[in-house]
Amino acid sequence: MPDPTARDRIDVGPVRLSLLNLPAPPAVEETGDRYAGGRPLTWHLVFAPRGPLVLGRDRRLVRLESGSVVLWEAAEPLRLHAGTSAGSCPVRALVLHLPEEAVPLPGEALRTVAGRPVSTGSGPAALLASFVLGLATNVPSAEERHTAWLGTAAVNLATAFLESETALLQGGRTEPGPAEPLPTCAQPTASASGLLLRGIKTYIEHHLHDFDLSLASIAAANHISLRYLHHLFQRDGRTVGAYLRERRLEHCRAELSDPAEARRSVCEIARRWGFRDPAVFNRTFKSVYGVTPGAYRRQRLRS
Repeated sequence: MPDPTARDRIDVGPVRLSLLNLPAPPAVEETGDRYAGGRPLTWHLVFAPRGPLVLGRDRRLVRLESGSVVLWEAAEPLRLHAGTSAGSCPVRALVLHLPEEAVPLPGEALRTVAGRPVSTGSGPAALLASFVLGLATNVPSAEERHTAWLGTAAVNLATAFLESETALLQGGRTEPGPAEPLPTCAQPTASASGLLLRGIKTYIEHHLHDFDLSLASIAAANHISLRYLHHLFQRDGRTVGAYLRERRLEHCRAELSDPAEARRSVCEIARRWGFRDPAVFNRTFKSVYGVTPGAYRRQRLRS
């Protein structure tokens, strides 16, 4: 079986994208470490823009209809079949290979959603599918310096999709909804902006301890302009600086109220959550809560 050409395997920052045109059975294409660049423990998100596809072998078979996506477990070889012999149009598959270390979700959570086809007609799945199809169309001609940003964006969108699926399963959903056609291009939508804003807030939450966290560094880390960062938060009803200050103060307030943190000084707590100057922290805390941090702690620990 001939190996796909280099043009069909695209390295995009930390991830790899495989573009496969599968003839009718019995021919197959197989992907594994050779497609994932030899990276250990690589998860595979398989999209069927023109299906159907059949994944796996023997008793482990999953059928993927057009306009669907499925996560394939890292420990299992990925074997793709065309799911029909009708017509002359080849079945098309896109595979986004995700190194396990790039996905900030535990393996246990990923295994709960692996092997479950999901429609790409709406929600995070639709946004992810649009982006991946755009990568398949445009990355070969993109400037090399942009590919790392695009790969990071692919990981973030894939993480949002996988996290949403684990949440749905925990909420009781057991069967995938009906598949809808894969979008042909990525269009900016309100849901896309909301997903991006949520990702930025998650990034901020994970970096509150960093003294050098700034509006410019937040925008750069999320591959958007400073102007667009302000725009996203204006739609959310607050400024970026206000949100950052609010989250840092809330963590400080919680620790000042916690008896388990009683041996930690007010200054230590402030520095832990990104306040470099104790005087600035005292003024900021008092302006929000009406009392100094020390007085607040005494009140809370006595109650």
